[in-house]
Amino acid sequence: MAGAWLPVTDIPAEGREFSFADQSLWTGPAHEHGLSLEVAEPLSATLVVIPQKRGAYIKGRLAGVVGMPCDRCAAAARVTLDHEFEYVDELPAPGEAAEDTWLRETKAGLELDAAGLLWEQLMLALPTHVLCKPDCKGLCAVCGADLNVAPCACAPAGGDPRMAALRGLKIEKK
Repeated sequence: MAGAWLPVTDIPAEGREFSFADQSLWTGPAHEHGLSLEVAEPLSATLVVIPQKRGAYIKGRLAGVVGMPCDRCAAAARVTLDHEFEYVDELPAPGEAAEDTWLRETKAGLELDAAGLLWEQLMLALPTHVLCKPDCKGLCAVCGADLNVAPCACAPAGGDPRMAALRGLKIEKK
C-alpha cells in the first residue's frame, strides 16, 4: 500500500487540517487484503495534526458509507460510518525499536503516514458483525437457501451434531 506522507516538521505549532477524499486510500488496501468492502457513498476524512516534541497529536474524523456482505446471508449490506478519533504518536527514543508508529524521520524532517493511519481507523470503525437488516434469518444450514426470501423444504435440524452422544441420555431422580 502506498503511503500518503505528511511533513509534520512543516506544520505550524497551532496545527493544520488535512482533508482526504481519494477513494483509493480505502479501496486499494481493501483489495490488497482481500476484504469484501465497496465504497457505496464516498468516504472522506479530516486530520488535524499538531506537532509535538518528537511526534504529533492527531485528531480526525472518517465518514461515509461502505457496502459489505451480511454475516448471516451474504447479501449486500450498507454500513454508515461516522468515526471520530484522537491519536498521539511519537518516535521512539534513539536505540529503541520503531514499532507501532505512523511516524518516520527523514532528511527533510518528521513525516506522518496518513494513509496507514486512515486505513487503521477505517478498520476500527467497521462493525464486528454486519447485518443486511436486524431480523436477517440467514441461510439454511442444509441446502443454503436464503431464509429471508422463503422458508426451505429441509427438515428441521436435529441439533448440534457434537451433542449427539448426549441425546439419548436419561437422568433418573433419586
